[in-house]
Amino acid sequence: MRFIGDVHGKFNRYKKLVKEVPVSIQVGDMGVGFRYDGGVFEGEFYDNPPHYAMVQGNHRFIRGNHDNPGVCRNHSQWIPDGTVEGDMMFIGGAVSIDRALRREGYSWWADEELSIEELNVLVDKYIEVRPRIMVTHECPEQVAGLLSVHNHQKMYPEWSSRTRQALQAMWSAHSPELWIFGHWHNHFDQVLNGTRFICLAELETIDLDLNQ
Repeated sequence: MRFIGDVHGKFNRYKKLVKEVPVSIQVGDMGVGFRYDGGVFEGEFYDNPPHYAMVQGNHRFIRGNHDNPGVCRNHSQWIPDGTVEGDMMFIGGAVSIDRALRREGYSWWADEELSIEELNVLVDKYIEVRPRIMVTHECPEQVAGLLSVHNHQKMYPEWSSRTRQALQAMWSAHSPELWIFGHWHNHFDQVLNGTRFICLAELETIDLDLNQ
């Protein structure tokens, strides 16, 4: 199966990536329902995701913080948060650290993260299911700390994320074999406490045989 990093509305490049394989999962920030905000593009939507190319194969996505949650819910190829398929679990959403510079309803949404109540339900579900593979847009808090060092960034208090905290609680309760995510825009591949964490950079791909 092919996993694809953040697309950010670069759908022509995305179409080339899905054309090469029969099945793929994109890890959020597809750019679904996202609008430019500023200059001559103010209020203009990105081009629509290539729906025909997605349904012709089996090409799906989870939502990121740069995807309109309402539009995602109406997209046939969206994987809802908390979906479990076999031994794989999917959770989207994240915090936009630059949300103060964005425009609500155009390039930022108040429900970009699941609520605390929704996340608590998913923590319980995760502990019950004990998935072998996690596919998320964000990553656990401890991994975020490592990535901030890896990317020469500082974790500021305003970066606080209930999504990261919930994912950390999940990982503390059970270490899956594999955890694939995006959001951080840099490649990262490291085994931590028995879990292989793979962060995909923008439009980066990795093809994995999940049956091994």
